[in-house]
Amino acid sequence: MRSLLFLASILFSFSIFAKPVTGDLYYKKGSGEIAHRAVTLEVPSRGEGEIVLSGNGFEWRSTDFWTTKRNGRTLFTVAFQTEFMDKKVVIALEGTYLNGTNEIIYSGNVFKKNGHEPVNRDLSDFVYIGGFHFSYDR
Repeated sequence: MRSLLFLASILFSFSIFAKPVTGDLYYKKGSGEIAHRAVTLEVPSRGEGEIVLSGNGFEWRSTDFWTTKRNGRTLFTVAFQTEFMDKKVVIALEGTYLNGTNEIIYSGNVFKKNGHEPVNRDLSDFVYIGGFHFSYDR
């Protein structure tokens, strides 16, 4: 619960209410092509509830979240257990944010692992598959 509260305060500090923020999730497909998905990220107000990542035809609810400090910045990681092409997988978004007077930008990497086993905090058992970018104009 404390972690979700921390995410709500750093990730969407612009409001006490949940704000959906649109962005782009990109990844490399098996064919070698890079695919882009327009997505929306919602963080609950006051850290009460789940983080939701949704797009055309899917909605993922967070199963784990944590933050770490590295080189003077806060990194956040959120994990989603889901099914993708009839296989159980965990998708993890790990990123940071840049908080300006006119805009807040969230960006980072997307990782995947097969199965629904617990998530190692260092993501050592995950495979890098792409990235994400969210932006909110103040």
